[in-house]
Amino acid sequence: MGLAGPLRRRAVAFLRSHRREWVLDSGAGPGVSSRMLLENGFENIVALDPSIRLLRFARSRLGQWFCPVVGVAENLPFRPSCLGAVITCFSLRDVMSLDHSLDEFARVTRRGGALAVVDIGKPDSGFWRSLIGFYVSHLMPVLARVWIRGKTSGNPFRMIIPTWKKLKTNGQLSDLIERSFGPCALKSFFLGGLVVFEADRFSVWKDAFPVRPGGTAG
Repeated sequence: MGLAGPLRRRAVAFLRSHRREWVLDSGAGPGVSSRMLLENGFENIVALDPSIRLLRFARSRLGQWFCPVVGVAENLPFRPSCLGAVITCFSLRDVMSLDHSLDEFARVTRRGGALAVVDIGKPDSGFWRSLIGFYVSHLMPVLARVWIRGKTSGNPFRMIIPTWKKLKTNGQLSDLIERSFGPCALKSFFLGGLVVFEADRFSVWKDAFPVRPGGTAG
């Protein structure tokens, strides 16, 4: 619906006070968000993605200030508190573990840092959730097929359907971000079908009672 670009720009604007720090673009893909960060004066971008091919594509176009790292959000290869901010756009729904990913974002972000998340949403209201679910599962693939006709084989937009189905509701995800990272503001658009989460890195209960690998706190 033409909102992806404006919502990415909103997320970038939220992080503007961290322009001089290292910023992680998690799930960077071909570098769309990283390019926006660089265009808005951010000086040091580390881009994480499991796809070497996509990172190479992005590096060839974004230059020396773009530092690609092959990896996944559940196991970030960075020291604690080494980043000023994290941005993840249309990729958080693809992680294998939301809990581990958000905990890792919190671990590598300094106190006073920030997290911006842009993604498709799942409304808390059952009525609006059914409506958005119908759009994602039936209307969007048809519109996408018309839009990409002749550009690629098949319809890669159909991959969004299973990731949307496993999503937590917008309210549940906001609560999860607050518990793992810090205070979170939820902004919803398109009847809750698109969301932006803006969180600040302050102390949360997991900082005082870290969870050990076996699943116990202490």
